[in-house]
Amino acid sequence: MGSKTSVQKHQQQYSDSDTVNSGFSSSFLSRKRYTQKNNVNKDTRPASTIEKATFYRHHQLISSFHDKKFDQQVNVVEPSTNNQIEKEKEKEKTPVDTNKRKRQVGIRKSRSTDHILSSTTVITAEQLLNSHAKRKQFNSSSTSQTTTQSFQFENIEKSSSTNDFDKKFPLKSSRKKISSDLQLVLIQPHEFQNVREIGKGNFGIVYYALYKGKRDVALKTLYVPDENTSKYSFDTYDENMYELLYEAHIMTQLKHPNLLRIFGVTFFGDKQQLSLVTDFMKNGSLLNYLRKHREIFFKSDSQIITRKLNNFGRQIFEAMLYLEERNIIHRDLAARNCLIGQHDKLKVGDFGLTTLTDCGLYKGSGHSVCAPRWTSPEALFLSKYSSRSDVWSYGITLWEIYSLGERPFGSINNYAVHILLKNSSENISDFLPQPQNFGSIEVYTHIILSCLTYNVTMRPRFRDLRDRLMTILTNDQ
Repeated sequence: MGSKTSVQKHQQQYSDSDTVNSGFSSSFLSRKRYTQKNNVNKDTRPASTIEKATFYRHHQLISSFHDKKFDQQVNVVEPSTNNQIEKEKEKEKTPVDTNKRKRQVGIRKSRSTDHILSSTTVITAEQLLNSHAKRKQFNSSSTSQTTTQSFQFENIEKSSSTNDFDKKFPLKSSRKKISSDLQLVLIQPHEFQNVREIGKGNFGIVYYALYKGKRDVALKTLYVPDENTSKYSFDTYDENMYELLYEAHIMTQLKHPNLLRIFGVTFFGDKQQLSLVTDFMKNGSLLNYLRKHREIFFKSDSQIITRKLNNFGRQIFEAMLYLEERNIIHRDLAARNCLIGQHDKLKVGDFGLTTLTDCGLYKGSGHSVCAPRWTSPEALFLSKYSSRSDVWSYGITLWEIYSLGERPFGSINNYAVHILLKNSSENISDFLPQPQNFGSIEVYTHIILSCLTYNVTMRPRFRDLRDRLMTILTNDQ
């Protein structure tokens, strides 16, 4: 009974507020009392030795056990005193070290959870690749998934030397240079909700997710190699991982409303797949969108549909003009690589082949990857790329748009396309005729066929097309 009376006495003496709310946790109250006991020598009524011992014992008990009943019992009303008011004024005068407070909060977070998950982290491409190399080496000697994941996150945080960056990854794609100090935001997996698969490709799966409960995003993942099959080896995964990071490297340098935006990278799923976190475009690729709505468009007012298609053509043009002005060559423009969001918003994506240049020219190897139906003759046969080769691809893409997703050059195979494009005397309009239902003769003659000029030196650049394109597409409204 004496102990309880002493505790209540000290609660009244050391409390810094008029009322102790029952909603506060016992640990919060104990911290306040612990802070206030250091000021006991300033009180006009010093506690006795027995009372102090009782108070310390009580503090130890409530620090060890969170007793909800005790929280309700200490809800007492205490009268304000002059000593308490003076103490409050002294506290207000004391400067608060905010940096110290932040460091303390960070320490508590790192103790309670894996520190890599405690907050958004900025990492470099080098750290990602080095982490992957160590993880692959670790996997060969351990099959524990949990341990593997911890190992991966742990090594991402460690800095590593930049001198052996290229030596560690002598991949085929290493000719695509990635800055070792490329900074990417590492987004934590727990920040994604409502994840669902929305697409599948040769290199991985694309998922939809809600990021931080506010933003719709897409997760572009890589397939993880299976040790029990030879279909997808670790070497292939290494190559594709480097390609994915190269695409991230390009995307971080692009800021335009009609270019797909990157938010960061993450390790997604049970197998911790490296993934790009990008804009989510609700209606998918332009190609699929056109084919899906083809019957609806045929039954609709042709002028309304033409305005919609003109809008798509203008948005692609704005994106490509932005790239040209910065000496960036996309090299893979096609309707399949344009994405449609809400309200017919279009963004150009897929930057895996995109090249940054100093003067707008790029000479590829003889084995450069390309899609012949969208590739200009000089790029297809000489591996010479420029913004004018992107203009050729833009002409093919416009033809796809106004034909509602028809296949360029029809049913002939790729070998026949090679033969056709090798012969400069061939009339390309015989194989890419004017779309019948949508788009004016001016669009076809003065824009599409102009973009498909065989001689690269005679072919216009995007800047040369600006006035012509804006005038024609506006008049078609």
